[in-house]
Amino acid sequence: MTDEQFVTLNATDGHTFRGYVSVPPRAHDAPSLVLLHEIFGINKYMRTMAREFSEAGYLVIVPDLFARQQRDLELAYTGTDFDHAIKLRDQLDFGLALKDIEAAIGWSREQSEEPVGVLGYCLGGGLAFMAAAELAVDCAVSYYGVGVQDRIGLADRIHIPVLFHFAETDHYCPEPARELITSRFDGKPGTETYLYHGVGHAFATYERSSFHMPSAALAWERTGAFLGRHLAPSRTERSRA
Repeated sequence: MTDEQFVTLNATDGHTFRGYVSVPPRAHDAPSLVLLHEIFGINKYMRTMAREFSEAGYLVIVPDLFARQQRDLELAYTGTDFDHAIKLRDQLDFGLALKDIEAAIGWSREQSEEPVGVLGYCLGGGLAFMAAAELAVDCAVSYYGVGVQDRIGLADRIHIPVLFHFAETDHYCPEPARELITSRFDGKPGTETYLYHGVGHAFATYERSSFHMPSAALAWERTGAFLGRHLAPSRTERSRA
């Protein structure tokens, strides 16, 4: 069982906002994972994923990246909620969002001395890529990240392991964009890229029409192995002692 709660985070510019936390057993020596949400806020899916990663042994926090625009959002995937989510995405200040992610990373490091990773979906996948370039994290995972190709110059500043999950029919990241991204990361130590055939954007998100269980399960397996290599090896060794 994990302990779940909201905590208050403090960005360096004075902005205060909430983060959803899922705490595993032995949290004092658990590696941390900052989960970055889609354009729908800290909704049921993000809370579910926080719990699943926590049950896998990670101290997880999901920062509310839309709190500067509208606090405590939990949006649905269709109708007016979807339209509102698009507007929030288009109005997002990415520099300020990085400050808020940095606050979540700082909170994580206050809880444990173990490594900290970032993992994001959709909007969060693009932000995970940016965080890998701009912030002090130990690894990053991007699920069908939006806008990575538009900021590809940041790739030169990334010197940590990064995992990319690409969807073959993702209109936000079509084949030319994928080729650009993979070419810029070719040969970088620790980089992993996977293409999931026949699926579209958000294939790993429960309750969306795009959800594809086999691809989501395979991505989960690959993500777990990646995080185990780059965030949790010291803990694994201690458990064997």
